[in-house]
Amino acid sequence: MTSALFDSAAQNYDNTFTNTEIGKLQRARVWNYLNSILPNNSLNILELNCGTGEDAIWFAQKGHKVWATDISKKMIDVARLKVEQFSLSDKITVEQLDINEINKANFLNRFDLVFSNFGGLNCLTGNELIVLSQRLKNLLTSTGRFVAVAMPDFCLTESLYFLSKFKFKKIFRRKKMQTVNVGNAFVKTYYYNPNRFWGFFKNEFNINKVLGVGLTIPPSYLNNFFEKKLNTQQLLNGTENFLGNNLFSASISDHYLIDLSIKK
Repeated sequence: MTSALFDSAAQNYDNTFTNTEIGKLQRARVWNYLNSILPNNSLNILELNCGTGEDAIWFAQKGHKVWATDISKKMIDVARLKVEQFSLSDKITVEQLDINEINKANFLNRFDLVFSNFGGLNCLTGNELIVLSQRLKNLLTSTGRFVAVAMPDFCLTESLYFLSKFKFKKIFRRKKMQTVNVGNAFVKTYYYNPNRFWGFFKNEFNINKVLGVGLTIPPSYLNNFFEKKLNTQQLLNGTENFLGNNLFSASISDHYLIDLSIKK
């Protein structure tokens, strides 16, 4: 994987996802969970695949120290601009870093939390995730947690959409590796259901929680259809908050959040 693959997506990423109504709803669901587990004291946080820095800004505004990393130079450039705009350079360190070379980084301290949002880890093979698990154990404190948002190998709302369009071959498209268009770059993407994802980390971590992110909130590429249907959005969001908090819902959502702790 190279930086250039994601560079082309950097300029429009916030417009095509972060600032869309669907993007806001999905991120709010992740943030609501993080709010429930983050203590009031300041944490030392490592963010993988930070993208344009939206989550790093949120963590820092809550008083935490963040080391935000991404393989894409242009994503990092956008993140740095945000850090300057919000005057958070004392709380956020931004670094271009390939996740597969995380062992070569010169971090100053161990981390209380490692976080990766919205499918960045789906660009890694199973073997790469196993290696990442071993490396994260050495980067976290003894009470540290790893929270990731990944994409499962089946999405109910996506499949219903394809069914309505008579695109039957796409209903189960996530069952195998896909080359996904990300800002006019084509990225190999691997989909893992929660149990399979957990299998890559089970030697070093215990599971705290798994929940769906995008069970009834649709995938972001359907934003144009739902953007002006505010009542529908509210209904879907409420349904998600009610139904999306278990392993089954996580397995059929657009994304799922998995919260892991270091084994004692």
